[in-house]
Amino acid sequence: MASYSEEDMKEAQREFSLLIEKGLDNDTVIKRFDLISDKYDMVLGVMEYKLPKWVGDNLASLYPGNKERVNILDVAAGTGLVSVEMRKHGFTHIDGLDPSEGMLAQAKKNNLYDRYICDILADNTLDIADNTYTVVTVVGFSSEFFKILPVKALEELVRVTKSGGRILMSHFEYIFESEVLRDNLSNLQDRGLWKLEDKKIMAETVKGINGHLYIYKVMTK
Repeated sequence: MASYSEEDMKEAQREFSLLIEKGLDNDTVIKRFDLISDKYDMVLGVMEYKLPKWVGDNLASLYPGNKERVNILDVAAGTGLVSVEMRKHGFTHIDGLDPSEGMLAQAKKNNLYDRYICDILADNTLDIADNTYTVVTVVGFSSEFFKILPVKALEELVRVTKSGGRILMSHFEYIFESEVLRDNLSNLQDRGLWKLEDKKIMAETVKGINGHLYIYKVMTK
């Protein structure tokens, strides 16, 4: 584990608080991620952020073989922390989607994605063909965005995922308590677009906060 100074720890806690501040609009959140992009990995390292490794390990359990045939879209890709963990397990075909140009620029430095898609998952249609990916991961999506993620955004995740493919969504426990998010996740299940295959809980995904992982299987289209 990396060693951080007391100054690093204070800065990381301050920057992390700014990223999860409530009541911000999309443009403000994206600008904050742009500004912090060059020190984002340090901030999450100080916070002992475990979601990327947890998702990578779970994905490897779901796809133990033929990893070269698994095409992945990493939503809220950021600097590529989830891609790093997936690549450790042998996954190589990974695209990244994130609205922050600064964050994607950091990922490019380490060649972590095949395609870098600067876009937001919201009410818009993504520039991605239907049935492109075997797996879509959504890990640590900006809290203010994720807890009110609209039905259209979830439909987009299903649209770009192949029938029988999986969508892994992981975030802090309290985010999944959002009534809007719960209702919208249930909406797609009620309509037969996906099925909740598994739900897992991990203690201390960052200091003092538990995490959840929802694994959805996309139904036959």
